[in-house]
Amino acid sequence: MSDVVEIPCVEGPLDSRDAWVRLDDDGVPPAYLDQSWMWVEYGSELLDADVDGVYALEPIAGAGPPWRYLWIPNSRPRRTT
Repeated sequence: MSDVVEIPCVEGPLDSRDAWVRLDDDGVPPAYLDQSWMWVEYGSELLDADVDGVYALEPIAGAGPPWRYLWIPNSRPRRTT
């Protein structure tokens, strides 16, 4: 059974919330949290949020822990049609 950790999210639709994620066999959380993860975890809470981007894992000190997830918006231009 893998361990679960609580990692703060910075900026983006989950700003100031914590992500509960599973650690891999090396004790490291996922490198990215994408839209699929956000919809599964938060669903309708994000209906009015801009979720066009990902959260990237970033160590706070050294190689981590502790870590945080930093929002990286998608840089592709949006279609208006």
